[in-house]
Amino acid sequence: MTTTTPLVEQLRALPRPERRSRVEELARTEFRTALLMSEDEDVPLDQNYFDLGLTSLRVTEIKQRLEAQLGCAIDTAVLFAVPTLGRLVEYLQTEILPKLTGEATAAQPKAASTVPAGRKALVTDLLNDLYKD
Repeated sequence: MTTTTPLVEQLRALPRPERRSRVEELARTEFRTALLMSEDEDVPLDQNYFDLGLTSLRVTEIKQRLEAQLGCAIDTAVLFAVPTLGRLVEYLQTEILPKLTGEATAAQPKAASTVPAGRKALVTDLLNDLYKD
């Protein structure tokens, strides 16, 4: 699923460093909203967001809102394997942003996957079981 959204158009018009900052701010805003924080409060990049008070349902809602704004799928395992805002931002900046903006991904070093394949499958299975109709 990849759709050009107004946000993607804005990102394409920005210089690369500003794109990365905009994606980080987008994620921070979604987490602030979910945590009922004000705009002047900061969401720590390195703290587990479940320790901040989020539930798996709220994280899944954040994922869905980000997907709608970015017009593409976000790997669920990334959200649960290393549940920090910093890891999500890194994933969005290194894996999603280049695809959305047409940046050459060959020139960028591939981020080392922090999600083992078995764990990724486990998270996917658990979420599928959780959201069965």
